[in-house]
Amino acid sequence: MIFEISKIISLILLLFLIIIIIVHYHLSALFNIHNLKKIDPNFEYHNYQTFLINQKIIEKSGWLLTLNDAYFINGLIRKFRPKKILEVGVARGGSSIIILNAIKDIKDSKLISLDLNTKLFIDYSKKTGYAVKEFFPELTNNWELYTGDQPHKFLVKLNMKFDFLFLDTAHYTPGEIINLIEILPFLKEGAIVVLHDIIWHLDGTENFKEVKFTPTQIYLMSSLYGQKIYITNSKQGFENIGAVKLYPNQEEHYKDYFLLLMSFWEEMPTDSQIKDLRKFIKKYYVNKIYLDIFDSAVEKNRKYINNFRAKLKNCLE
Repeated sequence: MIFEISKIISLILLLFLIIIIIVHYHLSALFNIHNLKKIDPNFEYHNYQTFLINQKIIEKSGWLLTLNDAYFINGLIRKFRPKKILEVGVARGGSSIIILNAIKDIKDSKLISLDLNTKLFIDYSKKTGYAVKEFFPELTNNWELYTGDQPHKFLVKLNMKFDFLFLDTAHYTPGEIINLIEILPFLKEGAIVVLHDIIWHLDGTENFKEVKFTPTQIYLMSSLYGQKIYITNSKQGFENIGAVKLYPNQEEHYKDYFLLLMSFWEEMPTDSQIKDLRKFIKKYYVNKIYLDIFDSAVEKNRKYINNFRAKLKNCLE
């Protein structure tokens, strides 16, 4: 009889221990104690509420963001606590929601979001950034959204200096390279630059099989002068998002950034956009060499694109 009771007690204790291990595992995942992709052991990634909201964001945003993307963005903001945040490339607004949730208890922190498109690029029945107001209206107090023009047009009018940038736009050249040139004069010394889809040109095109993306983001990730921040313990050794904490004296590296324009362009800006960009570069980049590089890149790529179109036309005839 005593043996049977002892056996029952042992089984109960074992069951209790198993329950504790299971609960600990799941709570650890929620509170970033176990099995999350850490980029710094001191990063405050998220609390329970942030985890739930990030899950909801991913559900609403579909394939445009992953949960690891949300952890990374949120973790950087919680560590560095920026006051002026610039987002260029909004789409549905998934990253806007993650940023707005991360700054909601940071005094005087504000998000400025810019997008060339007024309508959502994959669904013209919806406005760019619609998900913020539709799903999280309580987060809009610290948010301003501007759409329908090139970033530098808004930045000149706003006349702000930003300490945090999230850049996620065209993913084909010259796309983000031109965006960076537009944004650099408005970044504070030591700003954090977050680049999304740094490897998407290789394995992230399942939703756009007819589109060939180019590695603009990895060009920038490799070229920017600063401390590189990655998700370091990913199963595959890297993730689709990274960041750079800019070092001082960025002006000494402007030529490196402009020379990225000498890659092949997948899309040519309109004549009007080129004209506006020339005026901007002339005003904000004093050394004439930068405008010369831009003009040369435009000329060479215009010739390249025209030749390509002519050859394609001949093939189709």
